[in-house]
Amino acid sequence: MIRDRLKKAARKAALRAFKMEKQAEDRAPREVVEPTGEVDLSKIPTLVDGSGDTPGPNHRTRIGRTWLAAQMVAGTSPVLIDMRPPQEWTGGILPGALLLPGEQVKDQLELLPARDVRVTVYDSDGGAPSDRLASWLREAGWPTARQLQGGWAEWLEQGEARAEVPEVPGARAQVGTAVALGDGREGVVQAIQVSGQQRTFTVLLDSGAPVVVGEDLLAE
Repeated sequence: MIRDRLKKAARKAALRAFKMEKQAEDRAPREVVEPTGEVDLSKIPTLVDGSGDTPGPNHRTRIGRTWLAAQMVAGTSPVLIDMRPPQEWTGGILPGALLLPGEQVKDQLELLPARDVRVTVYDSDGGAPSDRLASWLREAGWPTARQLQGGWAEWLEQGEARAEVPEVPGARAQVGTAVALGDGREGVVQAIQVSGQQRTFTVLLDSGAPVVVGEDLLAE
């Protein structure tokens, strides 16, 4: 008992010497706040077995499907670039994506956001093409450009939100449609511009070069 009293006295003296009396006072137990409200499970992205929710937003080169889906729900989605061939767009696209097949974005940088805005590139399966293009964009001044891991294939397989390419009523061809030009060249419609009664078509030729033509130049 005497030993315990001596220990307590020594402890108090030490606390006074270092002016730590306040820190050593007994603290009231912290109040536990129970969560309120309900969780909308439909807003939680599905998971791919084994992949979890990675790679996360801090990954240097890629972003995972679950992270991107969550950002879309939150209204904070990055600018999306769909670099797939136009004929693949008929099966759907990521909502709001810029449709720039191949590496066309390199010649249309004016379509991109400010350099501090996040950009995500996706191809058919998250392969080398989107990885290379995202890397090029980072070097070109968009440091947060990322490749979507798994690409469109994983996105579609897991039932994430998708959009359809809008149709232009009355047009002789639609985006994603194979067409032939009057001079014999062939390609796929990449975009349709409407001005009043006039329609112009951006056609991605089989040679890989895009060309803009009027509707009258499309072969019957």
